[in-house]
Amino acid sequence: MCGIVGLHLKDPALEPQLGALLSGMLAQVRERGPDSAGVGVYGPGGLAVRKGVGDPVALAEEFGLAGMRGHQAVGHTRMATESAITVEGSHPFSPRPGLCLVHNGSFANHATVRRALEAEGVVFDTDNDSEVAARFVAHRLDRGDDLDKALRLVCDVFDGFYTLLVTTDDEFAVVRDAVACKPAILAETPAWVAMVSEYRALVGLPGFAAARVFEPGPEEVCLWKR
Repeated sequence: MCGIVGLHLKDPALEPQLGALLSGMLAQVRERGPDSAGVGVYGPGGLAVRKGVGDPVALAEEFGLAGMRGHQAVGHTRMATESAITVEGSHPFSPRPGLCLVHNGSFANHATVRRALEAEGVVFDTDNDSEVAARFVAHRLDRGDDLDKALRLVCDVFDGFYTLLVTTDDEFAVVRDAVACKPAILAETPAWVAMVSEYRALVGLPGFAAARVFEPGPEEVCLWKR
């Protein structure tokens, strides 16, 4: 069990509040991942990734998350199941400039996919199963696929139970496995799109009362672009 939060802003007027809004969202998935936490913030200088081991709320304060601004951000709280509790094994994984991936679940065939990617020259930093998905998406993007196609290929290639939130500099996308048993709640208003593992992480967002709230279907890629 891990926690995912993500926020994609459509209204530039909200950009100074991005870090503060994500910080509040992250606190609401704290108990889903007490081992480590990380964030990826798309700000004026590009993507900034911060990760650490320990309490997610304390880490968010250490990162200075509340003071960060930008147009998009993702966050993750980790309960380690497939690899050791280390900073390197924490999420987000960013194996390519501008790319972030956070994952809730586990992949049954990650070792097989890893070997296939290594045979094509892909190099790994950890033994984490989530890194395999991140490297797979990066590899597909490097080969010319768009993000939508790369995530559809994830559904074809990977076995397991998973929800993925994947972002690039100008895209925000969510996909679930064929069973869709891992939580993924989406909300959209004219000002923003958000994805969370817990409904309560949405309620502090501006204008939430008027948001369209829904869940993506099995193997459905939901994608927004700036």
